Amino acid sequence: MTTKNSPVSALKAQASAIAAMLKAAERGEKLPVRYAESIAAARARGSFKVAIAMDDKIVTVEIPWATIRETTEPALVEYILNLMIERVADQ
Repeated sequence: MTTKNSPVSALKAQASAIAAMLKAAERGEKLPVRYAESIAAARARGSFKVAIAMDDKIVTVEIPWATIRETTEPALVEYILNLMIERVADQ
């Protein structure tokens, strides 16, 4: 498991995997069966919710499908990574 103080490369790898799954689900690509029910429920809700378990906390991310569709994968990675390391985005 990781913490907010883990190497950025490890955290970025986790964020990249999550972002890739979100974009694949949004495009309707075939994903592992274990995610099928969750994705169907997320589509019905209109947003995708995922929890990232870390040693020091649990980060919950909920993103509307429209946002996933309109956002690039690298931007999703950066958003998720910032949540994991508790970096507040400039306002």
